[in-house]
Amino acid sequence: GQVFGLLGPNGAGKTTTMGMLLGLVRPTAGSVPLFGKELAQSPQNILRRVGAIVESPAFYPYLSGRDNLRYLQGIVGYNNSTYIDHLLGKVGLADRADNEFRTYSLGMKQRLGLAYSLLGDPELLILDEPTNGMDPAGMVEVRELIRQLGDDGCSVLLSSHLLHEVEEVCD
Repeated sequence: GQVFGLLGPNGAGKTTTMGMLLGLVRPTAGSVPLFGKELAQSPQNILRRVGAIVESPAFYPYLSGRDNLRYLQGIVGYNNSTYIDHLLGKVGLADRADNEFRTYSLGMKQRLGLAYSLLGDPELLILDEPTNGMDPAGMVEVRELIRQLGDDGCSVLLSSHLLHEVEEVCD
C-alpha cells in the first residue's frame, strides 16, 4: 500500500529495471523476488497480481478505448463491462471512451494504459513515467489517482525523471 519511486535521468536504467521485474528483460546477475517468490518459479501466479505500463502503451488504433479494454479484459478472463466503465471514469476518459484510440492525444493514451494496468485489481502496479505527455491538469489528476491507489492498499512503483513528481507522489 505504498508508492515507491525510481528517479533518474533518461538512460539511467529505470525502464530496464521495471522490465526485469516483469520478466521482459533478463538480468545479467542477481534477482528480485516479488511476493516472496522468484519470477522464474511461478511467473503466471506472480504476474496475475501485477499491473504495468512500461514505455508507451499500445492498443488497437481503430477500436475505441472502451472496446480495447473489453478485448483485453476478455483475454485476462475478467468480463465485466461495469468495471470497465468504472476504470474509464477513474482515469478521466469516460467522455472519450467511445472514440477510436487513434484519435487520442498522448496524455489520453497514457490514461487508457493506466486503466488497462488496473484490470484485475492488481496488488502491485508498475508505472513507467505515467504522466508522460500529459498537460499540467492531467498530471495532477494522475498523481492524485496514484496517491489514492496507494492509500487504498495497492503498492505502486513508478519511474520519473521529475524530482517534483516523485516528492509529491511517493512515500
